[in-house]
Amino acid sequence: MATSNRVFSISFPISAPSSHAPLRPAAAARMVGMKTPFYLTPVEIEHDRRLVRRYWRQSLLRMWGALAVGVLILFSVAIGLLSSIAPATGPNTGWRWSVPLSMIWPVLIPFVGVGSMVRHRLKELTEAGTPLTAEMFSARPSRMVLSPLDPLTTYNVCTETLSGLAMGMALGYGGPAVFSYFPFHGRILIGPRRPVWLTQCTEVVVGGEPGQPVEVRIRRRFGLDFFTVQRGGALHAVESVAAHLRTQFEQRERALRAIRREQELERAALNAKLSALQAQVEPHFLFNTLANLKYLIRTDANTAQQMLDHLVGYLQNALPDMRSVSSTLERELALARSYLSIMQIRMGQRLQFRIEADDALLARPFPPAMLISLVENAVKHGLERASRPGAITITAKQLGDALCVQVIDDGVGLTEQMGQGFGLANIHERLQLLYGDKAALSVTAAEHGGVVATLAINKE
Repeated sequence: MATSNRVFSISFPISAPSSHAPLRPAAAARMVGMKTPFYLTPVEIEHDRRLVRRYWRQSLLRMWGALAVGVLILFSVAIGLLSSIAPATGPNTGWRWSVPLSMIWPVLIPFVGVGSMVRHRLKELTEAGTPLTAEMFSARPSRMVLSPLDPLTTYNVCTETLSGLAMGMALGYGGPAVFSYFPFHGRILIGPRRPVWLTQCTEVVVGGEPGQPVEVRIRRRFGLDFFTVQRGGALHAVESVAAHLRTQFEQRERALRAIRREQELERAALNAKLSALQAQVEPHFLFNTLANLKYLIRTDANTAQQMLDHLVGYLQNALPDMRSVSSTLERELALARSYLSIMQIRMGQRLQFRIEADDALLARPFPPAMLISLVENAVKHGLERASRPGAITITAKQLGDALCVQVIDDGVGLTEQMGQGFGLANIHERLQLLYGDKAALSVTAAEHGGVVATLAINKE
């Protein structure tokens, strides 16, 4: 026998109870009179009886307090009015008892009102499957959020977040919260209307001990809503503010981590590029020296032995920091001296050199392999092309805040071939990577012929 399955779609307007606890599907189904499906059957919630009694007792005391304040105000006004219209003479005292006796009956009203509101609130919590806690009926709950930022940035994030539309809508204000802040105290007050401190005011205080994470304390301030039956509004406001601030702090922390990670990647790329550039320099002069040594071994063994001694001295100074991005002026001058000694053996009387440097500057940091590149350029492009003897002078001086190292030769001077290799371009690029605008290389013509190469490095 064939059967047909029909699917009906019925929509019901469901009005959630005025509670800040979420309304579960089972509770919504019961509100519209539907039979609750088995998979939406709520978990049975049994509230703590001591908390229920405490909730009822506190609510009753709050209402009595509000009533007492109102009665005192009315009684004071009534006494003032009656005193102004009472006869000046005569023993007429009946009105004195009629006013206070007529105000005794309102004292019994909170018993009925508070009991109804408390039962309704407990029913809402039961339908939502949420057990009653002490914070739910507290008028001054509090929360604390730790910030990964510094105090000033934390305070700025709090002001931006609390004054936004999203925060006001989350608190049920229908728009941005009324905002009041005290930057010198690290305190912020928000509420639905002015004056902020009078009703439903939430306070945020930024503080903490030096060297410790910044603490953001959120609490509900005392206001007129203290004299009402607490239905979780204060706790909802405090938790909403804490949740929004926690989200903003996490977003800022992720952004800072991304920036730090990007900086680390840039630093790693910089070190890799410097190593690659320096690796280009090292074989450049090393292979030339080995080629010269190979030639001398075949032609002059004694001179080859001297060159080998200078090469060993050079390698002893060069190998320890061959992959370092920093050296010292003393080590770089020693490298240059060994190299020029080798080239002097090769060129004979055609090459003379002199090194002048203040002893106080020898320990100054200096980028490796740059000075030797300038010396090699002076030999290759200046003196080797000249048909006469020449000299190279290396000087190191302190000029203001800058360490100035000069390589001066009296060779053929600036030519078109000078700088066609990677030597000078390599130095320019490495200086830019290491020092930015705090270092510079200049190559100019000497006054009496030749070239002056000046490397200036400012202090950090």
